[in-house]
Amino acid sequence: MRSLLRLLLLSIFLPLGGCTQKVDALTAAQRFFEQIAAGQADAAYHSAAFGFQAQRSSIVFATAAKDMGLTDYVGAQWDKPERVGTTTTIGVKIQTKTGAQIPLIVTLVQQSGEWRVFSLRSPPSKETGISENRFSLVGKAPSFADAVTKPMPPENEIRQLVRENLLRFNEAIESQSFDAFYDSVSTHWQDQLTKGQLQRAFQPFIDRKISIAAVADAKPVFDEPPAVNSDGLLTVTGHYDTQPYRIVFAMKFYYELPAWKLFGLDVNLLK
Repeated sequence: MRSLLRLLLLSIFLPLGGCTQKVDALTAAQRFFEQIAAGQADAAYHSAAFGFQAQRSSIVFATAAKDMGLTDYVGAQWDKPERVGTTTTIGVKIQTKTGAQIPLIVTLVQQSGEWRVFSLRSPPSKETGISENRFSLVGKAPSFADAVTKPMPPENEIRQLVRENLLRFNEAIESQSFDAFYDSVSTHWQDQLTKGQLQRAFQPFIDRKISIAAVADAKPVFDEPPAVNSDGLLTVTGHYDTQPYRIVFAMKFYYELPAWKLFGLDVNLLK
């Protein structure tokens, strides 16, 4: 009798479990943009990956999404998803109400068994081959970009630049103030960015008590060869295979006699 009862219970509950289907990466990406278009930017933000949320507040995200035209989303042309382990990359051309097209590369990662948006980047530049994070804090190139004649520093100096600036960034998080960090960056970037804007952009790192102090003893891996572009900006992209986060970074430096100084910063954390 007990065996019969057990079989009956299994026949009831097993079909219910079988009906639960996980959303694939493409569907998760589509829902992300549909939420933004429906005026639910906050919901889209909270559905994104930890690293995406750690870099920006929901208010900064909503403002940037509107500025990019994502709130006018009406459809999209999606490329075939490319999956490597727990990461999926999808190329897309967002179509807006005005007829404009916004090309993006959407990267999603698996967290807690679900696909979540990790980053939105532009397609690789024809000049440098580097793909820009559309939500990063990068200054606009100065109109008098004379640094293009400045030769690129040796790789060991570039690694030192990355390390020093990320450690200053970490000190700003620990002190809960970006004032000293702001004073260390390029004056040309300061002309385009206030201390308050910098603080608000990275406030989520402070709120979540993030620490990237592990970069002090780790070696950065460059995802693309560092290069000086036509605007005279030294561009560096890469990551640190540290714990508990894989630290992904993109930086731009502008040469101000006598040194290269930070002109743009993008930091993402991947669990």
